[in-house]
Amino acid sequence: MGMQTGTFIFHEEGGVLTGFIKAMGSTNPISNGRMNGNTFTFEGSIKTVFGKLDYKAQGTISGNTLQATAKTKFGMMNISGVQQ
Repeated sequence: MGMQTGTFIFHEEGGVLTGFIKAMGSTNPISNGRMNGNTFTFEGSIKTVFGKLDYKAQGTISGNTLQATAKTKFGMMNISGVQQ
């Protein structure tokens, strides 16, 4: 697939992380999201031109910067972003 761009929309309340990812022409909700300090985990599926891609992500937020990795059946994906 190569490098892709997208938008993460997150909301955290009481350690529970909810939201969705807009990427590759679709909006995909996250599930089982947890936030502990500046670290987070969540999972979900992204619709791609090749079909559904399941993932489990973990990462950190430092200031306005997000760094994460997502484990998929095709291997690990690096994720980075800046709050807008």
